[in-house]
Amino acid sequence: MGYCIEMKSSKFFVPTEHTGRVFAMTQGQPYDFQLDSDGNITELEFIGEKLGNDFEMFQWIAPYVQDGSYIWMIGEDGDQWRWVFRSGVCKEIEAKVEWPDE
Repeated sequence: MGYCIEMKSSKFFVPTEHTGRVFAMTQGQPYDFQLDSDGNITELEFIGEKLGNDFEMFQWIAPYVQDGSYIWMIGEDGDQWRWVFRSGVCKEIEAKVEWPDE
């Protein structure tokens, strides 16, 4: 079994000087990284189905990810969260959905 997840969107950047390290650290994980013509990682795609050690992996690579990067995920039960990168740290931020009064 497991907990199914889906990536809704992301803004993700790793400069060229760190792409080799990030690729090595994420080998075998369910993410595909896209490079621009300068060798920077500019996009990632979730190619898996279930939640694994994703957050832990992003904590490992956080020192190499540009501040302001994020990954927005949604779980099978509708829960939403972002993994947000700032100052070399990855934090998990849960979404809070509010309905306005009618």
